[in-house]
Amino acid sequence: MNIPSILEPRRISGWLLLALICLGAWALSTAVAMRDPLKLMLEWELLAVFVRPETHGWYRTVIAMVGCDVIIGVFIVAGAGRLALLVRRKSARFPLQVQAWLLAILVMRTIAYLLGDHMTHAIGIAIAIPFDGFIQAVIAAALGVPYFRLSRRVRQTFVAV
Repeated sequence: MNIPSILEPRRISGWLLLALICLGAWALSTAVAMRDPLKLMLEWELLAVFVRPETHGWYRTVIAMVGCDVIIGVFIVAGAGRLALLVRRKSARFPLQVQAWLLAILVMRTIAYLLGDHMTHAIGIAIAIPFDGFIQAVIAAALGVPYFRLSRRVRQTFVAV
Protein backbone atom coordinates (compact mmCIF):
# COMPACT_ATOMS: atom_id res chain seq x y z
CA MET A 1 0.00 0.00 0.00
CA ASN A 2 1.39 3.41 -0.98
CA ILE A 3 1.17 6.12 1.63
CA PRO A 4 1.35 9.63 0.14
CA SER A 5 4.32 11.52 1.46
CA ILE A 6 3.62 14.76 3.23
CA LEU A 7 5.69 17.67 2.03
CA GLU A 8 7.93 18.81 4.83
CA PRO A 9 8.99 22.45 4.77
CA ARG A 10 12.67 23.04 4.12
CA ARG A 11 14.87 25.06 6.42
CA ILE A 12 15.21 28.77 5.78
CA SER A 13 18.67 29.20 4.31
CA GLY A 14 20.52 30.41 1.23
CA TRP A 15 19.11 33.27 -0.81
CA LEU A 16 15.81 33.07 1.07
CA LEU A 17 17.61 33.82 4.34
CA LEU A 18 19.40 36.75 2.69
CA ALA A 19 16.12 38.10 1.27
CA LEU A 20 14.42 37.87 4.69
CA ILE A 21 17.38 39.59 6.38
CA CYS A 22 17.19 42.40 3.82
CA LEU A 23 13.45 42.85 4.42
CA GLY A 24 14.06 42.92 8.18
CA ALA A 25 16.89 45.44 7.80
CA TRP A 26 14.65 47.61 5.63
CA ALA A 27 11.91 47.55 8.27
CA LEU A 28 14.41 48.30 11.05
CA SER A 29 15.96 51.21 9.16
CA THR A 30 12.47 52.56 8.43
CA ALA A 31 11.57 52.36 12.13
CA VAL A 32 14.75 54.23 13.08
CA ALA A 33 14.22 56.84 10.34
CA MET A 34 10.64 57.51 11.53
CA ARG A 35 11.87 58.96 14.82
CA ASP A 36 12.32 62.55 13.59
CA PRO A 37 9.13 62.74 11.47
CA LEU A 38 7.11 61.35 14.37
CA LYS A 39 8.59 63.96 16.71
CA LEU A 40 7.66 66.64 14.17
CA MET A 41 4.11 65.31 13.79
CA LEU A 42 3.59 65.21 17.56
CA GLU A 43 4.63 68.81 18.27
CA TRP A 44 1.41 70.47 19.40
CA GLU A 45 2.69 73.96 18.64
CA LEU A 46 3.41 73.03 15.04
CA LEU A 47 0.05 71.34 14.63
CA ALA A 48 -1.67 74.41 16.09
CA VAL A 49 0.01 76.54 13.42
CA PHE A 50 -1.08 74.03 10.78
CA VAL A 51 -4.80 74.64 11.40
CA ARG A 52 -4.60 78.43 11.31
CA PRO A 53 -6.12 79.95 8.15
CA GLU A 54 -3.18 82.36 7.66
CA THR A 55 -0.63 79.49 7.59
CA HIS A 56 1.43 79.52 4.42
CA GLY A 57 0.97 76.78 1.85
CA TRP A 58 4.56 75.59 2.12
CA TYR A 59 4.11 74.67 5.78
CA ARG A 60 0.97 72.66 5.10
CA THR A 61 2.67 70.97 2.17
CA VAL A 62 5.65 69.94 4.27
CA ILE A 63 3.46 68.64 7.10
CA ALA A 64 1.30 66.67 4.64
CA MET A 65 4.40 65.15 3.03
CA VAL A 66 5.82 64.22 6.42
CA GLY A 67 2.45 62.72 7.39
CA CYS A 68 2.44 60.56 4.25
CA ASP A 69 5.96 59.40 5.06
CA VAL A 70 4.96 58.47 8.61
CA ILE A 71 1.89 56.55 7.42
CA ILE A 72 3.97 54.60 4.90
CA GLY A 73 6.66 53.95 7.52
CA VAL A 74 4.10 52.57 9.97
CA PHE A 75 2.74 50.34 7.20
CA ILE A 76 6.25 49.03 6.44
CA VAL A 77 7.06 48.26 10.08
CA ALA A 78 3.67 46.73 10.89
CA GLY A 79 3.68 44.70 7.68
CA ALA A 80 7.17 43.40 8.42
CA GLY A 81 5.97 42.29 11.84
CA ARG A 82 3.06 40.43 10.29
CA LEU A 83 5.35 38.82 7.73
CA ALA A 84 7.76 37.79 10.48
CA LEU A 85 4.94 35.86 12.15
CA LEU A 86 4.14 34.12 8.87
CA VAL A 87 7.83 33.24 8.37
CA ARG A 88 8.05 31.83 11.88
CA ARG A 89 5.09 29.54 11.14
CA LYS A 90 6.34 28.82 7.61
CA SER A 91 2.86 29.67 6.41
CA ALA A 92 1.95 28.96 2.81
CA ARG A 93 0.36 32.43 2.67
CA PHE A 94 3.73 34.16 3.12
CA PRO A 95 4.88 34.36 -0.54
CA LEU A 96 1.65 35.95 -1.75
CA GLN A 97 1.43 38.34 1.19
CA VAL A 98 5.04 39.53 0.89
CA GLN A 99 4.45 40.25 -2.80
CA ALA A 100 1.28 42.20 -2.02
CA TRP A 101 3.10 44.08 0.77
CA LEU A 102 5.96 45.09 -1.54
CA LEU A 103 3.58 46.22 -4.28
CA ALA A 104 1.44 48.16 -1.79
CA ILE A 105 4.54 50.00 -0.54
CA LEU A 106 5.48 50.82 -4.13
CA VAL A 107 2.00 52.18 -4.85
CA MET A 108 1.93 54.24 -1.64
CA ARG A 109 5.42 55.69 -2.26
CA THR A 110 4.44 56.56 -5.85
CA ILE A 111 1.24 58.29 -4.74
CA ALA A 112 3.08 60.16 -1.97
CA TYR A 113 5.77 61.35 -4.40
CA LEU A 114 3.23 62.48 -7.01
CA LEU A 115 1.08 64.16 -4.35
CA GLY A 116 4.12 66.02 -2.98
CA ASP A 117 5.11 67.09 -6.47
CA HIS A 118 1.59 68.31 -7.19
CA MET A 119 1.37 70.23 -3.91
CA THR A 120 4.71 71.97 -4.45
CA HIS A 121 3.64 73.05 -7.94
CA ALA A 122 0.27 74.22 -6.60
CA ILE A 123 1.82 76.56 -4.01
CA GLY A 124 4.51 77.79 -6.39
CA ILE A 125 7.42 77.17 -4.02
CA ALA A 126 10.13 74.72 -4.98
CA ILE A 127 10.40 72.22 -2.11
CA ALA A 128 12.85 69.37 -2.52
CA ILE A 129 10.88 66.14 -2.41
CA PRO A 130 12.86 63.18 -1.04
CA PHE A 131 13.25 60.55 -3.73
CA ASP A 132 15.02 57.88 -1.66
CA GLY A 133 11.89 56.19 -0.29
CA PHE A 134 10.48 55.82 -3.78
CA ILE A 135 13.74 54.34 -5.09
CA GLN A 136 13.89 51.89 -2.16
CA ALA A 137 10.34 50.75 -2.90
CA VAL A 138 11.10 50.30 -6.61
CA ILE A 139 14.23 48.25 -5.91
CA ALA A 140 12.53 46.13 -3.23
CA ALA A 141 9.55 45.37 -5.48
CA ALA A 142 11.73 44.77 -8.56
CA LEU A 143 13.89 42.25 -6.70
CA GLY A 144 11.43 40.83 -4.17
CA VAL A 145 8.29 40.15 -6.18
CA PRO A 146 9.95 37.98 -8.87
CA TYR A 147 12.06 36.17 -6.27
CA PHE A 148 9.14 35.28 -3.98
CA ARG A 149 7.01 34.33 -6.99
CA LEU A 150 9.49 32.14 -8.88
CA SER A 151 11.93 30.74 -6.32
CA ARG A 152 11.91 26.98 -5.85
CA ARG A 153 13.31 27.37 -2.32
CA VAL A 154 10.40 29.66 -1.36
CA ARG A 155 7.87 27.14 -2.73
CA GLN A 156 9.56 24.30 -0.84
CA THR A 157 9.90 26.25 2.43
CA PHE A 158 6.42 27.73 2.67
CA VAL A 159 4.12 24.78 2.03
CA ALA A 160 0.67 23.99 3.37
CA VAL A 161 1.15 21.34 6.03
